Amino acid sequence: MQFNLNLETTLPKGTRVEASIWVDRSSQYGGGYELWDVPTSGNHIYVEGHLELYWDDNGDVHLTGYDGCFELPEFITDALEQKGVIIDL
Repeated sequence: MQFNLNLETTLPKGTRVEASIWVDRSSQYGGGYELWDVPTSGNHIYVEGHLELYWDDNGDVHLTGYDGCFELPEFITDALEQKGVIIDL
């Protein structure tokens, strides 16, 4: 499994954000993400980090950790689940 996603959503306080998520088995951790606010092009909100992914013997992909922010936004984990990634945090 390898993919790139580009998402846009609105945070609870009304700020529009865009995110880029990628899953690539050949990368050091297995994937990553980048998130920024749309109104200021990332000057107000900007986060990036890696996704710690594990491929099991069946080929299933598991999210086992992440780095870059205190709590990974739910819309990112939801998008990963929709693509078939198993959330094992």
